[in-house]
Amino acid sequence: MFYWFLVGLSIVNGCVKVTAMSESSDTAEASVSEPSPVTGACGPNDPEIDVGTGEDGFEALDEGDSIEVIHGAQDGHHILGSVRLYNTDEIATIHYWIEFPSENQVVSDQVYRVQLKPIESDEPCAYEAIGMFAYLGRIDPETASFLDQEVTLHMDVEDIGGRALSQSVSVIPFLIPVEQDPAR
Repeated sequence: MFYWFLVGLSIVNGCVKVTAMSESSDTAEASVSEPSPVTGACGPNDPEIDVGTGEDGFEALDEGDSIEVIHGAQDGHHILGSVRLYNTDEIATIHYWIEFPSENQVVSDQVYRVQLKPIESDEPCAYEAIGMFAYLGRIDPETASFLDQEVTLHMDVEDIGGRALSQSVSVIPFLIPVEQDPAR
């Protein structure tokens, strides 16, 4: 009876391997299956990453590019980050963080778990995540020391298959001041 319980358990879970035994035996050998090797169109190819920005579409970032600090509707500030991934699975964890190296300070640090959007491409495993927020809180343009200075935008990615990759780019954040209502 116990034997049939283990057989049923292995079918339901799909991860327990039961070794055959006689019906009179009270014990069974069980082992956890090894993870499947990465196969399919993305399996044998090395993963690649492009870091960018953009709200509606991907805009690549190069070293030294300017990037806008956006004053949001709830009076906070953020920087939009986007990523394009090649030869990965479509589900990934993205650690998006911004560092201000001059002051040894992390300005923003977010982790996203996303289902990536396929890119129209000849490559079968090309995906993107557009418009992720690097939250900065409410900043004062007069005292935010990282504005108009070089910061490093980092994207660390691990897909659901365990493939990990990272890319960083140095950018210059700028802020267009929002007009305030006159005192009433």
